[in-house]
Amino acid sequence: MFDYAPVTAAARTAAPPTTSSRSEIPKANSASMLLGTAHAGHGYTVQSKVASDGRFHVYTFETEYGTYTVVGDGPAKKHVHELQALNKLKNYSPPVESARAAGGAVIAPVKGLFTTVSNPIGAAQATRGNFERRFQAVQRGLSQAGEVVTTFRMPEKRGPDRESDSLIEKIVDRPKERRRIAEALKVDPYTHFVPLSQKLDEVASYSAAGGFGASRALGFVTGEAGTVISGLGTLESWATENLDMAADDMAAANRKRLQKLGISEGVIKRFLLADKLTPSEKTQAVGFLERLSGTPGLDALASSIPDSRTRHGAFAALQTMAYMAQQPFDGARAANAAVVEDVPVLALDDGRRVAFFASDELFWTSGNAAQLSELTLALKEPRREGFKPEIWISGSASASARRELQSRGWLVKTNAFSAAH
Repeated sequence: MFDYAPVTAAARTAAPPTTSSRSEIPKANSASMLLGTAHAGHGYTVQSKVASDGRFHVYTFETEYGTYTVVGDGPAKKHVHELQALNKLKNYSPPVESARAAGGAVIAPVKGLFTTVSNPIGAAQATRGNFERRFQAVQRGLSQAGEVVTTFRMPEKRGPDRESDSLIEKIVDRPKERRRIAEALKVDPYTHFVPLSQKLDEVASYSAAGGFGASRALGFVTGEAGTVISGLGTLESWATENLDMAADDMAAANRKRLQKLGISEGVIKRFLLADKLTPSEKTQAVGFLERLSGTPGLDALASSIPDSRTRHGAFAALQTMAYMAQQPFDGARAANAAVVEDVPVLALDDGRRVAFFASDELFWTSGNAAQLSELTLALKEPRREGFKPEIWISGSASASARRELQSRGWLVKTNAFSAAH
């Protein structure tokens, strides 16, 4: 269903919620409360009971593609919009609409890897049948060209900048059209959601082969302006610079930007190869790191992306970077960055230490208790009088979790990341 690596057994079984005199069982929530009217729509329903792993909400989606879970508020809201976009694309008939859009013009030639199609089909002959035959010829050309290098299928041994669609670009303008269609739908052009990715490719292929352009192809798309692409900002916030870049160009640009920040080559390679974030999201992450430019320890923050074993873990790391980049420290500035017990920590120039804990709703489970107790010990050191270590939690926290953290000497701030959305 999603084209990143599955969750490892270790990640699945790590820190199961158990009870003791000081731990609690996470409480479930309702989908309608968390998602509002978006908990159901054309082609999908979110089961009414939303479980919790003690840190993130676990949504169960029922769709025609099967029943599956999406973990985390941010990823779930993004996925809801992907399903809505897919429904719009499914209402579109590429061969018929392609022939109609050609009008009285001659359909543009399709670029080939070695040769160019020299006999364009006229609009008068552009029936559904011959348009589909032409599309099939393009598909055969792709096959004959050899292995296609796609965003998520290039093995590491082929090189660190695996995000490449340049081979397809030489055959048809499909990647460019795909990006245009994604922009119109306000979805990530490099979505992990396989059904949407395949449908974007299908419509983009007809658009590229027909030469009528994505804007003409997308007359069926109705408003979605301002829709959040990743839970961190609107598509428009970064589209001007990056949306029209091919994926391999995006990776090359990110490499240069990371090098300029002084990130080590090993971390850069792991970052670019990380499969839990899309190229678009990684580009956003680099932008957030740039806002922290000059802060020692950026290697550790950059590593938090590839170190994440799950999609929701990587997304949480991205959310944390987004919030840290805002420098919401009441005039203080970041003096040093570190990742302690898998938790990003900033030392501020006023002497404070702030830990950033991404969580939809934090419960004091045995796993969270162990991690946060170890974090407390790791950060325990003499401090300036009047300063306590601070933990800024992105979402809410149960009364028990807040009480336990305060008893360990933490100053607790909840719903801290709300300004990042």
